[in-house]
Amino acid sequence: MQLGAKVFLIHGFNKSAADMYPLERFLSQMGYDCITLSFELRYHPFEHAAEVLSGLLKNKVLRDEKVFLVGHSTGGIVIRKVLSDPDCARKVERAVLIATPNQGSGLAGAAHLIRPFTAVYKTLFSITPAFLSGYPFAASGVEVGAIAGDRAGLLLGKLLRQRNDGRVETASVWLPDIKDFLILPYHHKQIHHQQETARLINHFFRHGSFH
Repeated sequence: MQLGAKVFLIHGFNKSAADMYPLERFLSQMGYDCITLSFELRYHPFEHAAEVLSGLLKNKVLRDEKVFLVGHSTGGIVIRKVLSDPDCARKVERAVLIATPNQGSGLAGAAHLIRPFTAVYKTLFSITPAFLSGYPFAASGVEVGAIAGDRAGLLLGKLLRQRNDGRVETASVWLPDIKDFLILPYHHKQIHHQQETARLINHFFRHGSFH
């Protein structure tokens, strides 16, 4: 891996680039050239963000250059969509999905029943198992790691029956095609702000495993 390798950081639902700044700072200190993007994931389906990221990979990444991707929560779904495009996947060395509801979200499933809410927060329509199954990434050849949390908190986490991070069920982060997977003792809103998480991402980028 070359010094100064590019890392694209993709935030989650109802957030902005600022939510990824702590992780950007940690990875920059490790020598990466971080590019933190901001998308409107509340009022557009996540395909809109995927189109933007795809355009950057196709037009801004050099022919022989390989980059890394990190997505938190719904940002990981954006990455999965991008990796389903072979022209984008060949530009990516490895990717890490943090607290991403890869098998769907119980909270999103409940919100799906509240039409006025999901009519505005369109991204929530996408976080269902049936929809997500249309974006497998195994064929991309890109090694993908996943990190889940298991600190539920006191409010929304209680609405989920299974072990969860307060927003996403821990088991939902795992998929059979994941190269490596681990669970950290953090809440959904904290897990990507930890230096420990950054160190694990760095190890995966360099070695294809978290340990």
